[in-house]
Amino acid sequence: MTQPHASFDNSLISLSKAKARILLTAVLFSVGSIAGTSAAFAQTAGTSPVAKGETPITITVGDTVMTGRLNSTVMARHLADRLPMTVDFGDHGIGGDDFPTKVHKIQPPLPTEGTALGGAPGVGEIAHYVPNGNLGFYYGQLASYWPGVVSLGTFDGDPAVFAQKSGPFSVTIEVANE
Repeated sequence: MTQPHASFDNSLISLSKAKARILLTAVLFSVGSIAGTSAAFAQTAGTSPVAKGETPITITVGDTVMTGRLNSTVMARHLADRLPMTVDFGDHGIGGDDFPTKVHKIQPPLPTEGTALGGAPGVGEIAHYVPNGNLGFYYGQLASYWPGVVSLGTFDGDPAVFAQKSGPFSVTIEVANE
């Protein structure tokens, strides 16, 4: 008489194993979905929103694509009008750590009318130094206030992308699709 019970018990075990596999698959799928959503959230969380009047941009350095925004100043709007551009950036050339930026001499220089000059750009800022026409991506804090520097916007992403580059390297800046 134990035979029918054993068969019934084996059926329950088989059924339980099948349910366990389905349950395990559902749990793994859910964890994968949560992880994917978390990763997407983490990438989005590092991106600052574009405010009214700002211009969303993308900055491509090698295989790295970063987002950013140009502010609503007259000078930043003049830069936005020149996009897209692919130009070579390089070391500042003087000052060492006092100028933690990679620069490109923009030609023709950006017009200065309607622009208040002076500032101390920090990590993640895009700025223009009016006296010599340098457009710069700051990967560190400028050591002090400079009367001719103008912040044009900011970029998201790891500033080390710029800090680790040496010599001339290509950067593409373009208006992003909103």
